Amino acid sequence: MSLVVTISKPLLNLAIQRVQGAITERSLAHIGLKSEAGQIHITAADRMLAVFSTFPADVKGEGVVFLPAKIFSDVVRELPDGNVLLETVDQQLRITAGERSEFTMKIPLVDEAVWRDPPSFDSSNTADLPAGKLVYMIEQVQFCVSQDSPRNYGTVGYLHRPAKGGIRLVGSDGFRLSYCEVELPLPDEFLANGVCLSKKALGEVVRLGSEGFDRIRLSISQDQTTLLVAVPDYQVFVRLSAVKYPKYAGVIPDNKNPKVLVSRSQIQHVAKRVLLAADKSRALQLSFSDSSLTLSSRTMGSSESKETVRLDEFFGPKCDMVVNGKFLAEIFSTTPSDKVTLQFKDGEDPIVVVPREEPTDCKSKHILVPIRETRTP
Repeated sequence: MSLVVTISKPLLNLAIQRVQGAITERSLAHIGLKSEAGQIHITAADRMLAVFSTFPADVKGEGVVFLPAKIFSDVVRELPDGNVLLETVDQQLRITAGERSEFTMKIPLVDEAVWRDPPSFDSSNTADLPAGKLVYMIEQVQFCVSQDSPRNYGTVGYLHRPAKGGIRLVGSDGFRLSYCEVELPLPDEFLANGVCLSKKALGEVVRLGSEGFDRIRLSISQDQTTLLVAVPDYQVFVRLSAVKYPKYAGVIPDNKNPKVLVSRSQIQHVAKRVLLAADKSRALQLSFSDSSLTLSSRTMGSSESKETVRLDEFFGPKCDMVVNGKFLAEIFSTTPSDKVTLQFKDGEDPIVVVPREEPTDCKSKHILVPIRETRTP
């Protein structure tokens, strides 16, 4: 029987949004539709991930079709309001939409594709996690993960269980390191070995978790090659990276270092102004005194800028250090806490940024290595 399905435009649009992460080469990728028993299943896959999603629909004919991803996605986004009728006619999918069925379009089918149902995981390596905290954890770290990093570990985030329990995600590109952990009970078998997730995989988890679900199920295949991220009627299968993450604990400075309490939003705005005078290195000098912090930058030419702000709390000696202003701005843009503490020993050792206010049971840290060659404006 040919596919004949009626589905609302908002649901069809959501379905297309969900599979976009699996459409790497838009000109070559395709989207699969399968209708049966009052439901339509929609899927797309590439070499790194596969997405399966199910929605209620009025099914008059059961069938399977595959469509060119680019044109189908573009059409769905531009459809008029109202229900959408999808039906196969010869070797095409006819789309009819609008309150009075005023829009019609035919799209050629992809012939060589074969429908594959989602794989089943026979694994005890599974945990149900609070969606909001999982998304928060990723958001505090993913800016440190770069697809173009020259270091292989810089292209992934490391998800594992720290010694004291809970779950932790770490990211580092060699010049900075961020981690966030969530304290919560976990099954004994879950995440016994840490796994590495690409930036793309992290983005898919955030996409799924941002839809308003209360909890997300994470499952790891027995061969440690695939991560399943699932909520009701929505599954994302992610190929795990083979990168072996280095031991990172040794680069985290001692918590006993002196602390400075600053207003994140204030420093963020000041740094943005001061960095207008910086060159491509984005070097930003931080000069701490008993009650103030002066931010300054300059170019090799004549441009220079500085601004001084008062400190809420300062415990430690006077200190000058130079950091990458872009990296510092990314940290301040990531954390929602308005108050942050800066911990450092001197101008040569890493500076640690710790948010004061975070969601319950969530703790994050950002470590930034200073630029060694300081230059005083």
